[in-house]
Amino acid sequence: MTPLDALRQMAKSYPGGYDSLAPRLGKTAEVLRKELSGDPKFKLGLSTATLISEICIEANTPHCHDFVNAIAADGGGFVRLPVVEMEGGPCVHRSISSVAQELSHVMSAALEGDADGVISDNDLARIQKEAAEALAAIQQLVQTVEAKNKQGKAQTEASA
Repeated sequence: MTPLDALRQMAKSYPGGYDSLAPRLGKTAEVLRKELSGDPKFKLGLSTATLISEICIEANTPHCHDFVNAIAADGGGFVRLPVVEMEGGPCVHRSISSVAQELSHVMSAALEGDADGVISDNDLARIQKEAAEALAAIQQLVQTVEAKNKQGKAQTEASA
């Protein structure tokens, strides 16, 4: 997933989509759509991209870390997310299941893309999209186990 793809996904996932996100950026929804479409007449600056990311992270919207993950992945990195309190408590099993499912999507995309011995641009884009989703699932798993660890320490201290 490219950083621009990530921002597009984040804007769509923001409550109210482009229409409610754009005014927070000082733009119209149409200008934001054009900037995120990659239209060469409408340039999306780093400050706007960063602001979109900050607004989405603050709102804790789905895909809110996609932009920072895409930037980190471009440099071969990985973003470690903070431990958060989870609704209904952390569920390691659900997180592991999600990781396994997302990794199977990466493997399927890679195997299908390489079936003819050549990885096309479309194959690569699909593999990168699936890998980004797998990275997000892994981050969620790490958050879950860290939250469960924190929860266990609090219970131990309370009973001591």
